[in-house]
Amino acid sequence: MEDCYTQHSWIGGDLKFSYCTEHDLPDISRMLSKESVCRWLFFGPNTEEATRAYFLPLIEEMRTALREGRTPDHHVFTVRLEGTGDFVGQCALFPVDFSPGSFLIGYQLDDVYWKKGYGTQTCCFLVYFAFTVLDGYRLNGDTVAGNTASRRVMERCGFVLEGTQRRYWHAADGYHDRMIFGLLKSDLAPERLSALEKAFTG
Repeated sequence: MEDCYTQHSWIGGDLKFSYCTEHDLPDISRMLSKESVCRWLFFGPNTEEATRAYFLPLIEEMRTALREGRTPDHHVFTVRLEGTGDFVGQCALFPVDFSPGSFLIGYQLDDVYWKKGYGTQTCCFLVYFAFTVLDGYRLNGDTVAGNTASRRVMERCGFVLEGTQRRYWHAADGYHDRMIFGLLKSDLAPERLSALEKAFTG
């Protein structure tokens, strides 16, 4: 297990993943104000105030934990192009209550970076971080049934469809089924885990 308490950013391919800070909020707010980005989400488009109200407590918790040399309870990352620093999106791992080592994944990319493979790269980073850095045992993902892009991202990273909850979410255009995905660390061959370790560096 790597020392994640002193390391705040990781590079994979042409993307840089860094613990989110308050300086990232203008970019995140702009992204989450877009109807295109929020089409399949049960929240949004968001106001800047709503985005800040949600992210600031998470940022403060992470900042305090990292300053004190502790692993944060939540892991929220900003995704940027490694070469230019341009904002690509954000992703996160949230702990599952009463199941240490199990996490819920989440990711949103700005629409100008869709269909470039960055969604899969971002999901792979979460798999790497959860299983290699945090030594977790299970990842949980979900998506609206109509969001085929998100489904394909998880499937490319090894997630398995485990069930469907009918009419679970209400989005702008009505009710939608929730598709539930899961990935166990034991699902991945040792060489796959080794390849993930090599793909993401400090």
